[in-house]
Amino acid sequence: MRKLPNVFLTISVVSFIMWLLFRWYYYQTFPKEEIDAVFEPITSTYGIKIVYEVSDDYFFPEERPVIPAGPPHGSKIDPIRHRVLVKYPQLLQKAFDKYPVNIIESYLSAIYFAGEIDSGDIKLSGTYDPFRRIIYLVDDGGKSDERAIRTFHHEFSSLLLARHSFWINPWTDNNSKSFIYFYEKYDTWKEMVKASEVFTDKDCYENGFVAKYGTTSFENDFNEYAAMIFTYPEKFKKIMNQYPRVRGKFLVWLEFYQKIDPIFTETYLLGEK
Repeated sequence: MRKLPNVFLTISVVSFIMWLLFRWYYYQTFPKEEIDAVFEPITSTYGIKIVYEVSDDYFFPEERPVIPAGPPHGSKIDPIRHRVLVKYPQLLQKAFDKYPVNIIESYLSAIYFAGEIDSGDIKLSGTYDPFRRIIYLVDDGGKSDERAIRTFHHEFSSLLLARHSFWINPWTDNNSKSFIYFYEKYDTWKEMVKASEVFTDKDCYENGFVAKYGTTSFENDFNEYAAMIFTYPEKFKKIMNQYPRVRGKFLVWLEFYQKIDPIFTETYLLGEK
């Protein structure tokens, strides 16, 4: 019995050392030169900037742009941990491989990273600035690789929409006649997202949506199609083949992408029928 305190002391010391090691690994920083080197294949090939040191540049120069552009002024932005950041060159390359090089070069100028962007109304998973052609990717270390890639495709589709005209009626014709996007019903994103949670996956598919978040607005609906098509093509193909409204929207989405580059065929995106 007299040895128990020594045992507890040993356990405490080992636990403390393990905690220190975890903290060191979790918050490990890397020299700028090392980070630049791991991103170099991407920055040199596509001509984009990688920004991860938070500054006033994260905000659009004007406090109230005509349309939303990047994080709203007053948002709380935490920097991304370097340990999380250095995994992104491989993830971005996987995402970029879905597009011809000139598409990335033409529509994207920079990627801004953050560990958290809190607008006060909602914590953003990503956003974009259509004027400066910037995508903001947010990752506190909890995102899976697939979710990180999905976020890129989601936001990039908005940059494409911002540069090309899109006739919305052929798209919304595939919604049920009684459906109204939630941005027309509610005042805040929190209310919209809460309302969308009532839908089951089956409800979404039957009504022409591939994700609950798509019910909030046309743009998010379009974004979610791009995210699923590019990230989970097999899953999307199964859903599309079962639900006519999803198939209808896909054909509208496909026509838009083919005007940007004819490489985007159904076979190229989803494989053989």
